[in-house]
Amino acid sequence: MTPEAGPPADVAIIGGGPGGSTAASLLAAAGRRVVLFEKSRFPRFHIGESLLPFNMDLFRRLGVVHRLEAAFVEKWGAWLCSSDGSVTRYVRFEEGAVPGYPMAYQVLRSRFDEMLLRRSEELGAEVHQGATVVDASFSAREGCELTVADDHGDRLRRRARFLIDASGRDAFVASRRRLRRMTPHLRKAAVFAHFRGVPRAEGKRGGDIVLIVLKDGWFWMIPLPDGVTSVGLVTEGAIVKQEGRDPVALLEESLRRCPAARERMAGASRISQVWSASDYSYGCREISGDGYLLVGDAAAFIDPVFSSGVLLAMTSGEMAADGLHAAMGSDPWRADLSPRVFRDYERRVRRHVAAYMRIVSSFYRPRFMDIFLSPGGRFGMRQAVVSLLAGQTEPSALIRFRLALFYSLLRLQRLVGFAPTVPLLATMEEEKACRPPAA
Repeated sequence: MTPEAGPPADVAIIGGGPGGSTAASLLAAAGRRVVLFEKSRFPRFHIGESLLPFNMDLFRRLGVVHRLEAAFVEKWGAWLCSSDGSVTRYVRFEEGAVPGYPMAYQVLRSRFDEMLLRRSEELGAEVHQGATVVDASFSAREGCELTVADDHGDRLRRRARFLIDASGRDAFVASRRRLRRMTPHLRKAAVFAHFRGVPRAEGKRGGDIVLIVLKDGWFWMIPLPDGVTSVGLVTEGAIVKQEGRDPVALLEESLRRCPAARERMAGASRISQVWSASDYSYGCREISGDGYLLVGDAAAFIDPVFSSGVLLAMTSGEMAADGLHAAMGSDPWRADLSPRVFRDYERRVRRHVAAYMRIVSSFYRPRFMDIFLSPGGRFGMRQAVVSLLAGQTEPSALIRFRLALFYSLLRLQRLVGFAPTVPLLATMEEEKACRPPAA
């Protein structure tokens, strides 16, 4: 029989990434007994290095802003560039409709994730690394029981009143209960690596992300500490399979064929392996269920073009922790923790995900860049879009109206093409195919 490893906890958390560690920190700080199981041992590699300004409020609440300042690169905006380099636009976060959110950070995720997980330990959470949850039973009435295997294969049991699944794209609960629903039009693939020698702007703009837009995807270039730059390509998953290239060849060839990327990468050298990821976007039929809440990527994953991943993970972890702490009251084992209690949590998470899903879906539709890269900013649309891209997931009615105008303008551009067309190359298209014919 598998031995029990400790006394029952109030909350068990699967996963120690940003969502899980945020929930653990806030629940432990509130006096709850929290046990967290993370299958990896930190530091460990993870993609998704670019943060958003609206996340800063939560970093202040967690008490880690000074650590971010000491370790990472400031991010004040983003450069967007057409694939031939002829059209560029700079997005300054300080131009958003809501003042007070001018900057965030570019982070090395191995250090960043470890920092957040260590913070949860400092606040009183019981953290187990190298601990893989292999089985679990859970209900709102009886609580949950987890079976956990350590690095040596030894197993233990642990009980808790409630379960938070923050297991990322492993999606522990969703994969076992078949809750995941892939988003067919966002089946993308990515290849990425770390480089040295990628040029940066001078001064505080040196930390700004660069996005080079293609007809069927985009490149990211994210400045990291110590002169390292994360460089990646996101494109159609079918293209990767059809080309039949390994990740190294695909990344190198796509960078060579894109004029704007080739120019920036001329003096760069790769210092890491090339990683890959596929089948990007999905959601879940349930986010709150019988004895559990899903947090972060365990609930939904969206293509990372607008860097929403860490923000959505951490804000869902915050909402889960606050809602669960309030519902547990003074006696967690007598509290009503049925799914109906967490309907507001599910509604808010879905609303946040939907806001980014809409603009990401629009990004991949034809003619998006014609409007997005245009210099006009009537009716406050630009400020509203910048606020969304900065991470404002609970916009006012006025900002929602301005965003609706922006999406209406996109539809109009697709129908009648009133704005000039931005020339874009496809992922493996030669440069000459993008140029207009000579007069």
